Amino acid sequence: MTVTENKLAIIELMHAYILSIDSHDNQLFADHFTEDGVYQSPWGTAIGKTAIIGTIDYWHSSGITDGKRHFVGSILIKQLQDSEALVESSYWVASAKETPSIVATGFYEDILRKENGQWKIANRKQTVDPSFKMNS
Repeated sequence: MTVTENKLAIIELMHAYILSIDSHDNQLFADHFTEDGVYQSPWGTAIGKTAIIGTIDYWHSSGITDGKRHFVGSILIKQLQDSEALVESSYWVASAKETPSIVATGFYEDILRKENGQWKIANRKQTVDPSFKMNS
């Protein structure tokens, strides 16, 4: 793949990941991670696809994602090698159930790795901006 093709594939991964949250397809969400992927969030750390599926399933079943739309913001590919990349991106979450409003904003720091020729998230560290309230 050329540099441009790799960058496009990475940008598509970032968008597909964020859309998978709202699809409530937990397997699709986990498929954006490597087999040994790590997801660090303010609510805990999940290691491996089974744990990542459990995490997203818990979020959906707890209601934290109900009536929300998730969006990826700016994406910066800081380093790009043949099979590994460092990526930073912002995100925001909107209420889509009642009056549209911004519920949360935050930041991702990612290590991406190619697995079977596809870019996947090997390690994602999520931060949430201080304005987020759990009952939003």
